[in-house]
Amino acid sequence: QKVRTCLAEAGITFKAIHKVLPSSGSFETKTAEYLRINPAGTVPTLVHKGHPVYESHEQIKYIEKNLLPEGISLSPKDPEQFGEMLKLVDDSSMILSSEAFSDPPSFLRRRFGNCLGPMTFPLFCANITLHMTLSTVITEYVTMIPFVSDMKMIVMTVVFFFFGPQGFRKLTMLGKAASSVHKAIEYHMEKLETLLKKNDGPYIFGDEYTLADIGYVPIFQRMEYARWWPVLKGRFPLVHKYWKAIQSRPGYIASKPDQEMERKLLACGRLIDDWKKDNPIIKSIYAGKSIEN
Repeated sequence: QKVRTCLAEAGITFKAIHKVLPSSGSFETKTAEYLRINPAGTVPTLVHKGHPVYESHEQIKYIEKNLLPEGISLSPKDPEQFGEMLKLVDDSSMILSSEAFSDPPSFLRRRFGNCLGPMTFPLFCANITLHMTLSTVITEYVTMIPFVSDMKMIVMTVVFFFFGPQGFRKLTMLGKAASSVHKAIEYHMEKLETLLKKNDGPYIFGDEYTLADIGYVPIFQRMEYARWWPVLKGRFPLVHKYWKAIQSRPGYIASKPDQEMERKLLACGRLIDDWKKDNPIIKSIYAGKSIEN
């Protein structure tokens, strides 16, 4: 989403080729055709004049450096603030490391972007519960076992399909990461609140809307769909105001998913709200507590 936001903010026309992820029910990013473009099989991939750029944080920097029309800027004028912007672009990026498995709380505090996966786990579980069928699990997931080296997505899908939120107890490492993300979100929100107060908004660098702001769009949007914002109600007023300012921008509006996907994600959010009321596992995750066996 941050790449679509960046392109839309700059008024750059582009051709979008949608690929369905394994987490949404297909392995389109693992086909030989796609792997020739992006050997890691990740999305998005930005291709400009035959040159692929793989990671979204690198893509928005590439756009800012090479593709902006004359008169449009997505970086602060002040050189010191430019360096700070690059640090914030890194902070909003999800960069996996072994720490994600050895020490989830530290990994989640390392970057706000690292919280994207664990904050999404309840949404992933809800999506499987509402929209996945046994036929899809068999045809799209089980049959891919001989062709996929990393089995985590397949295991998660199958476990959540058969056990729902109980899957967080079955997959203990997943449950540990999910129950650690609340405190990490609060930690990063406090940092953003301080930064916004320092620079006197509406954006991170005052009136200048930059790559730093664009980097946080997918995090805040995921918090909407996965129902994390209600947990923070009454706290971090400057961040709430900042998010509302971003949502009014044409770049954000253009970056949102199509109506069908939006409908599915909102339905998942309503299911999560129901779970938060009566499911002890989901209650624990959103309260930042350990999941008891």
